[in-house]
Amino acid sequence: MSINQLALTPNFVAAFYKQGLVVENKVSLQVTENETKRDSQHQLKFLGKHKRSILVVVNEPNAVFLADSQLTYLSKILNACKRTVEDIALINYAKNTTETYRTLQPIFPSELILLFGVTPTQLQLPIDFPPYQLQKLEAATFLLAPALQEIESSKPDREKLWQSLKKYFDV
Repeated sequence: MSINQLALTPNFVAAFYKQGLVVENKVSLQVTENETKRDSQHQLKFLGKHKRSILVVVNEPNAVFLADSQLTYLSKILNACKRTVEDIALINYAKNTTETYRTLQPIFPSELILLFGVTPTQLQLPIDFPPYQLQKLEAATFLLAPALQEIESSKPDREKLWQSLKKYFDV
């Protein structure tokens, strides 16, 4: 007789599971610091999945994240660096003006933070640095640039941004 031919009667199953199939566990819940950070992440609206630890902070008061044309341009920039929108977390500073570097970094631990139209002062960074310069701070590298719409319309700005991104991504 094979196991596929074995007939289980209701009495046999009941005898086998004397204590029941579902066990109720009573666990006391304590909110930890990490859970609070995760709760903050759910309240903070962002685009992307942050797969490659890249945070992109923009300042666009007239859009939830970015206008469609700017999002398309950002996608082109990412594609040139062999990245996608899934690799980043995109946050609109105009919709989250209370966020700082110290509040964002625990939620989105990032190796690269791109600031488009957002100043180091706005994020309360302890350093100031010029646009297009790769700036290391703690575990992250920052890149400051004008707003995406300004970069898109200015060939010198596009070239400077591309040179910095090429250096960082080694493309």
